[in-house]
This record gives sequence, structure tokens and C-alpha cells, in this order.
Amino acid sequence: ASIYSKNMLLEDRGGFTKFKVVFSFYANNSIERDDGFCLDYKANRASTWSRANCWESMKDFENGKWYDDTRWKFQPPARVTKSIRIRFRGFSTENNDRIFFDKVELYGRNELI
Repeated sequence: ASIYSKNMLLEDRGGFTKFKVVFSFYANNSIERDDGFCLDYKANRASTWSRANCWESMKDFENGKWYDDTRWKFQPPARVTKSIRIRFRGFSTENNDRIFFDKVELYGRNELI
């Protein structure tokens, strides 16, 4: 399962070259080892999602624990990103695994290339 944002237009700000996502999450106690979730993005109305990062249970997080202010930075390959979407996508072997997300923030910035 996944949850994703609407397409966010950035043209009025001239576009961005780098992004940071800050979020909080909680994994219930039924997540098995090697199950987890990924942060993906679509830049400039791309037809496919690109992976920013994945987090795995027992490696990157513990079940039953709340994580605040998790951060991940990424840079799409385009010279300037004028629109973006993000999504959180779970991967699991069971149907009852749950990861809850809260306070998702997306930051963009320009850096000279």
C-alpha cells in the first residue's frame, strides 16, 4: 500500500535542485525483519516513480517505537525540478503490517550547478 501527495508546482519559485523530506512514523509490532517502507518521488511530471530511500525493520527502525524528525535528502537528476510528488510505499509479506506517518514536510532549495 502507499500514500502520496498531489503534484506540487514549483515554477512560481523558479524550481528547485535539492529536496529534503522530514517526517514522523510508527511501525506496529507485526512488521517482520526486512519488511519496511520506501520514500519515492516523481519530478517534472515523470511517468514513473524514483526511489529516494528505503527503511527496513530491525535494520533502520524498531517496531512499536515512535520516530520523530526522520530526514532524507535527495536530488532529482533534472537540472531544475519545476514540479514534484512524493509517496511512502510499504513493502511487506503480511497484510496486517502497518506504518503510520505524521507531520510530513517537504523542503526545496536551489544550488548552483
